[in-house]
Amino acid sequence: MGGDAEKEILKILETAMKREIDAEKLYRRGAEIAVRPEVKKMFIKLADEEKKHEKVLRDFYRETKKRLGLKIFGEDDPS
Repeated sequence: MGGDAEKEILKILETAMKREIDAEKLYRRGAEIAVRPEVKKMFIKLADEEKKHEKVLRDFYRETKKRLGLKIFGEDDPS
């Protein structure tokens, strides 16, 4: 994979991480307002899954930046 392609992949990963973060927030909000316990439980489970997805993406993002010799600032938070 060339440098330009990897830089584009970094941008895609940034967008994907942001979407995972937003989805987690959305599901946590759903859990907050849910009245029925089974609905609350479902939203919490979905939020937890989104958090896992974001971590996988972030780890790959950092590995890619490191491989390209790019600096990693703080948490490299896309939000």
